Amino acid sequence: MYSKQEVKKTRELFYTSFGKYMGKNKSNCGKRIKWVNYPTHVKHIYVRLFSDSKMAKIYIELQHKDPEIRALYFEQFKQLKSAFEDSIGSWTWVENSLNELNLPSSRIENEIKNVNIFDKNTWSTIFHFYEENLVKFDAFWNDFKDLFKQLDD
Repeated sequence: MYSKQEVKKTRELFYTSFGKYMGKNKSNCGKRIKWVNYPTHVKHIYVRLFSDSKMAKIYIELQHKDPEIRALYFEQFKQLKSAFEDSIGSWTWVENSLNELNLPSSRIENEIKNVNIFDKNTWSTIFHFYEENLVKFDAFWNDFKDLFKQLDD
């Protein structure tokens, strides 16, 4: 077991290292961005990264409080599912879930197993997984974000 302090320190080092690793990548629109906190510029749509001792996950989280509006965002993603999968690959689509704060959300997610944030030997595998998915999502998002911004207004 790890102490809370060790867990916090490891996570900070992991995400700081990942941020530096991603420094070589620019957004599809040519701008430098903070990949760890990918900016969708649409309220209630977030790109999240998660790693623990068993797996790493990337997900798009739709977090609107109003279930009808959240469903509308999810439906928009579903209408773009073939374009999404052509750009990024096959992910898992979960219309109704609870996030880490126990708030209702919808998610589109991808994960790899048998990696461990506490084992630096697996970091390169996690970094590559995140990089590949973030860069592909960025290309998709730059093509379709305006559709979601219209829903945001």
